[in-house]
Amino acid sequence: GWQDQRVEFQDWARLKPTLPLQFMPLLTLPDGQKIHQADAMERWAAKKVGLYPADPDDALFVDEMISTVYEIRSKAPRSSSVVTKAMLPDLYTDYLSQTCKMYLDYIQERIAGPFFRGDELCVADLSLYMLITTMVNGEAPLIPTNYVDGWPRITAHYAAVKAHPIVQAYDAAYATRTDAIDQVKDQVGRM
Repeated sequence: GWQDQRVEFQDWARLKPTLPLQFMPLLTLPDGQKIHQADAMERWAAKKVGLYPADPDDALFVDEMISTVYEIRSKAPRSSSVVTKAMLPDLYTDYLSQTCKMYLDYIQERIAGPFFRGDELCVADLSLYMLITTMVNGEAPLIPTNYVDGWPRITAHYAAVKAHPIVQAYDAAYATRTDAIDQVKDQVGRM
C-alpha cells in the first residue's frame, strides 16, 4: 500500500526548505529513498499496477503522451523576473490560441477512444485527466473552464477516465478536499 500525505497550504513555506529539491510531490520508498520527479513516480506506480504497457512500442506511445501533457504544462506562461502579473493575461491569450491549441489538437488525434489505447486505461490517460481537471475546475485561473470544450474527443476522454472504477475509487478516498485549490486560487489572485 501507500499513504497519500497532503501538505496543508499554511505549512508549505516551512516544509519547502527541508525537501531535497524544494518541491512536491515527493515519494519516499520503503527503504527511505526519496524520489522527486512526478513523471518518474507516475510511470513507476503504473508499472506496479499494470497501467503501463510491457511492449516497448506501446510504452513509447504512452511515454510520448505523458511527455506531451507535461510539455503543455511547462509551456504555460508564468510570472518571473521579466514576466509581470500584468503581462500574463495577454501571454495566456497567445498561449491558449497557439501553443496549447497545437498540443491539444495533437493529443485529440492520438486518442483511439475512449482512452489513448482504445478500451484499455493506461497511465497516459491519467496524465491527461489531471491536466484537464486543472483546467475545468478553475485551478488555472487564466484558462476559461470551458476551454477544452473545443476538443470533443478530449472531453469524451475526460468523462471516460473520470467514470473509470480506478478513478472513482481514488476520488472517493482522496479527492474530496477542495480547500487547497481554493487557497491556491486566492494566492494567485493576490499576486
